[in-house]
Amino acid sequence: MKKAKKIIKMTLVVLSIAIILLAAVTAGVNFYVTGKTGGRIVGPEELTSVAGDGFDAVIVLGCSVLPDGSPSHMLADRIDAGVEAFNASGARLLVMSGDRKENYDEVGTMVARAVSAGVDPSLVAEDPEGFSTYESMLRAAKNFGFRRIIVVSQRYHLYRALYIAGQLGMEAYGVGADPRAYSGQLMRDIRETAARVKDFFKTFAVH
Repeated sequence: MKKAKKIIKMTLVVLSIAIILLAAVTAGVNFYVTGKTGGRIVGPEELTSVAGDGFDAVIVLGCSVLPDGSPSHMLADRIDAGVEAFNASGARLLVMSGDRKENYDEVGTMVARAVSAGVDPSLVAEDPEGFSTYESMLRAAKNFGFRRIIVVSQRYHLYRALYIAGQLGMEAYGVGADPRAYSGQLMRDIRETAARVKDFFKTFAVH
């Protein structure tokens, strides 16, 4: 009986230490990622001041499309902010990066809204294999060969995207698409906290 109690006690101690270490790593990584990239999130009006030799592309990151094919509020705001950033920056290309599969097409919805907003269709590129933030940034670097980019998403998401971009050798700036509050944001923030840790170690291994 005493031996069983001792084992239980030791197990609880080990679990407690593991939880504390996990919490410390999560907090540390999030502090590092947000601190390293926060200064690169700018408004559209600031893009000319960081334009340098120009931008290869503005990349809009996809998110959910509604069953009727229209963009969710978050996606609509990303597209609109992307068009504004594209017009303000003089970037060479506007890239819509998201998911495309049978009966679901983020990229097509994104392109249609951008074109309807007046963007020349010849200046809009599709990346239908942007299944995750990491894949969107990896394809931007490896498949498109971009070196200087502007990434558009909601601010909470931009820290990770910019960090990944930097680790993959790109100089990246972010433009936030946050004109309103979004329902369910607390859960997104929690998931994003974990995702930053995941992609921190993923890009560390690649880099």
